[in-house]
Amino acid sequence: MKKIFFILTALSIISCKSLPKEPSKDAGNSLHAQWKGKYSISHDFGKLDENAEMTLDYDLTITKDSCTFGGLGYKTFFTDVCSITGNEKQIIVKYIRQIEGNSMTNHSPTDTLAVVYRKNGKYFLQSEIVPSNDWQYNTPILLKKKS
Repeated sequence: MKKIFFILTALSIISCKSLPKEPSKDAGNSLHAQWKGKYSISHDFGKLDENAEMTLDYDLTITKDSCTFGGLGYKTFFTDVCSITGNEKQIIVKYIRQIEGNSMTNHSPTDTLAVVYRKNGKYFLQSEIVPSNDWQYNTPILLKKKS
């Protein structure tokens, strides 16, 4: 009887050790906590005419359990729900669905809205839908961060 008990105990220990580890459900929340804050970019391209200025503003908001990305300004109006993946140095902002905007003022269809990364204590965004001050796309743009 003692032998059977010992063998069963040994087998259960071995089988538990060989089970694959499941990914932590908190891993996504941990990433959100590391990147939590409101990030923004503002471009002022000057006057279009006597009555209108051409500006573009983009915001990325990451809370403990959500992410939104939006644009407002010249021919731009959208707010998207997004997800983030990555690590402590860089995240990829992925499109989930649009919650505000219309086909005339939102961005072209894309899976990846932006890549955000930290370098020397500063935050940068690189995106196919956000231009730099000189209208270059997919180029690093300095972000302002509010905690």
